[in-house]
Amino acid sequence: MVVQRRAAVGAALVLVLVGAACGGTSSAPVRHVSPTGSTSPRPAPTTTSAPTTTLPSAVPTTVATPVVPSPGWSRPLTALPPVGGFTSVSCISDVFCLSAGGGSNQADAADSTGPGVVDSWDGATWATPSTYFAGGAGAAPPPWMPSISCTDGPLCAVVDGSGHTSLGDGTTWSPPAALAPTAVAAADPSDPGPGHTGARSAAVACPTPQFCAYVDNTGHVATLHGTAWSAPQAFTTRVGGATVELFQLGRVGVSCATDTSCTAMVAGTVLDWDGTTWTASPAPWGPGDADGASAVSCPTPGTCVAVHGTSVSVRTPGSGWSAPRVVDAGGSLDSVSCPTTSTCVAADTAGDVVRLVTGTWSTPDKVVPTPVSYPGDGATVSCPTEQFCMVLTGDGDYATYVGTTTAP
Repeated sequence: MVVQRRAAVGAALVLVLVGAACGGTSSAPVRHVSPTGSTSPRPAPTTTSAPTTTLPSAVPTTVATPVVPSPGWSRPLTALPPVGGFTSVSCISDVFCLSAGGGSNQADAADSTGPGVVDSWDGATWATPSTYFAGGAGAAPPPWMPSISCTDGPLCAVVDGSGHTSLGDGTTWSPPAALAPTAVAAADPSDPGPGHTGARSAAVACPTPQFCAYVDNTGHVATLHGTAWSAPQAFTTRVGGATVELFQLGRVGVSCATDTSCTAMVAGTVLDWDGTTWTASPAPWGPGDADGASAVSCPTPGTCVAVHGTSVSVRTPGSGWSAPRVVDAGGSLDSVSCPTTSTCVAADTAGDVVRLVTGTWSTPDKVVPTPVSYPGDGATVSCPTEQFCMVLTGDGDYATYVGTTTAP
């Protein structure tokens, strides 16, 4: 998921979202990150054709693709993906993004497994990856669908679907630690269990260097205060006559505008944090919807944009969620990032993006090739400001948006 940390935005901008939700448009985030930063000129493209990668190449393999750069977007470029593929990106500014991946995501045909890694981007090139989860004989299970969120400092938190966490600055990491065990409800009949494709995922959002929020796709939430995580709290639902854990097949999302305002999405349920407690309410697409991925981005307290499947929904202070509106009929949205209440970018698993600008959603644009090596990892997007975004796929194909005077 995407974290958003912004100063309060004027009522006029909030009205833009209200109009988008109730009129002819809606609004859309990251599943993951969003501190502010300066905007610098976009580096010149280093390739003239859009790249993708094919296992088990030791270096990215560039191939011709039909991807044509859209206005504001760079040509697709490639970073060498870790074994297991990239699963999350978080940008602090237009010259500092960090991506997480590796582990055992079973996102490729070979079911490959590797260490958990983080790679950093300086506005032009990717650095040598750092390992936060080495694994090996006798170690805990490798990470599953790791998610990263970074804020100024930098401070980054990496979490994964197996319940492990690590803190670091992009290069140096604390040893991965398991969240405290929680009471387990009856198994959800729709939950395929550990070790199954898409069975475990998690999301993290860090609005400040002293606070992060965690959610996984079985409805467990936790918060980080300083360097200590709280014990996870398990949310449950009713299936027939039994109380069972929530479960969503695919990635989940969480976003925090501040350390007292977070929203998570899992299995047709919204989980809200007020600084003290989590509360549950129905998601805009209805309770019990466990199909596909969900993502949410909250640029200011009370204002959130959620994506699920082909549609988007908006919540503004004092109102509920708008009815889901289809904005990507042919895709499967699984990431969204909203740097302000009037601008959002959402990405689908095929590498297409839809953009909210001044109340209107664009038609889908393909900005990176459809993943072929790690199709199960989907795509992830992070927009720290209106003028910069990065979209990254599991294959390592990425594109950046650099604006001038208009929003993405």
